[in-house]
Amino acid sequence: MTMSDMNNRVDKSASRRNRILILVCALLLAAMTASWGISVGGMENHECYVSITAREMLQSGDWIMPTCNGEPRLQKTPLSYWLVAVLSQVTGRIDEFTSRLPSVIFAVLSVAAILYFVNRWLTFRIAIMSSLVWATSYSYIYYAHNARPEMVLTFFITLCFLTFYSAINEKNRKKQIVYMLIFWVSFGMAMLAKGPMPLPLILIPLFFYVAIFRRWKQIPKLLPVIGSVIFLAIVLPWPVGIAQKVNWDLVIWKQHFFDRFFGKFDSGNYPFYFYVPYIFSFIAPWVAFVPAALVSPFYKIWEQKRRTMLFLWLWFVADLAFLIISGGKRKHYLLPAMPGVAILIGIILEDMVFERRAFTRKFAGNVLLYHMVFLTILAVSGMIYTAVARPEFMVIVLISGLIGLAMVGGITLSFAKKKPALACGITFAGYCLLTIIYISFSSPLNNNNYTRKFALEISEKVPMTDNLVAYGYVSPRVVHYFGRPIPVIEKKSLLYQHYGQGDWVIATAGELQELEQDGRFEEVYQNEKAEVRKRENTRGVLFHKPTPAVKDDT
Repeated sequence: MTMSDMNNRVDKSASRRNRILILVCALLLAAMTASWGISVGGMENHECYVSITAREMLQSGDWIMPTCNGEPRLQKTPLSYWLVAVLSQVTGRIDEFTSRLPSVIFAVLSVAAILYFVNRWLTFRIAIMSSLVWATSYSYIYYAHNARPEMVLTFFITLCFLTFYSAINEKNRKKQIVYMLIFWVSFGMAMLAKGPMPLPLILIPLFFYVAIFRRWKQIPKLLPVIGSVIFLAIVLPWPVGIAQKVNWDLVIWKQHFFDRFFGKFDSGNYPFYFYVPYIFSFIAPWVAFVPAALVSPFYKIWEQKRRTMLFLWLWFVADLAFLIISGGKRKHYLLPAMPGVAILIGIILEDMVFERRAFTRKFAGNVLLYHMVFLTILAVSGMIYTAVARPEFMVIVLISGLIGLAMVGGITLSFAKKKPALACGITFAGYCLLTIIYISFSSPLNNNNYTRKFALEISEKVPMTDNLVAYGYVSPRVVHYFGRPIPVIEKKSLLYQHYGQGDWVIATAGELQELEQDGRFEEVYQNEKAEVRKRENTRGVLFHKPTPAVKDDT
């Protein structure tokens, strides 16, 4: 072996070690932004739908028919309930940590999937940039800290797109089969996570990709028969089991799936441009790159990258178009399309910082400068607004603003010394640090914490042998933290019966005022900030009939 061969081997070994180190750091950063402080802030109502349903599944032993506060809950498919219930067997409880842990796990898995597939499509550096753009985006961080099924759904939909594109462009038949098997399993799991949303969100972009690029001849190679069998084997058992339990009375599914799409059920009456601001807020702080991400795929300068970029563009735009025409609009419906935008931004950012084939040095410098100017303006304006409107957040904003300014200085200095890799490291590490600081300071100020305190206190006052009922309304948050079902009583005549037989009663807001005016209920405990009703903290009171004193005959 010559000296040159030995040097080449040493260089390759060092390069491999560096890649492994960078890969580990990227995954650690993704884990930090996804998991930091997941147990601190109290859970909001939609999170508690998941936790309560999982808890009641374990208590009843019925893993087919979900119930929430004793009532059937068929609005959502059951994967999130199952995941929380299974994890609780390891953690020993269903709390904030256990309820949110599936979102954390699948968030990090989505980063790992982007790292693997984008590395195979393009380059290792683009894979790192794309995955870290996704891992530091607002939507990733927010929904990784939320027990809703959105992040689980997003992982499986992302895996569907990544494996499909890899399979349809793969020449090795064995690898193509493996990719398509993963695709069909992921498709089925996405349906269990939150069906039937994956049907349009996956099939519409893939149809347009196949049609535009004329890949019809590839379809027989994508396991359409075997894959459909796998898909149906995953998807069908649960709805069939439910249908049998309810004697095929599936009106609620029609309401939540079909009527919601056409705007006949819980539409919210939002305008057609409802999702536009959320595109930018979801991908923040990378908003400056969104226009370039939506336009760049149409320029031939990208050469071999262009087809991949067009696929990612179709993934996002086709899903966005579907969501726009849908009558029922919710901001979290946009989440499964955001990884495609993150990868596009990663491709563009890598070119601006390192290659500069599609963008000139001057243009790239201006974009990066505007991005940093935007961060500076955001930091300063945030300090000013917080000082006036939300002084309780002043400390966090001040610290975050100083870190943001330090980031700008470090990034500028790194580029001036022609060290773009260091500039990128400072950027991603800085955003990770800002995430940690924000969560650490803001979670204790979460309004849901007031409800948590109220529910935990009444759980200590109401004996396990006694019943608690709510007049008119009880939030899922109270039910979750109380730890037991709380039946809601609508009629006051029935409430009198429960109260008379020794049941405890809670009420908030207008229902509380009604009971206080009634004068027949004895107040045991109250909390001035017990519940959030219409975005305002309202008082909550626990009532209980006094126990008659035992007469001492002696």
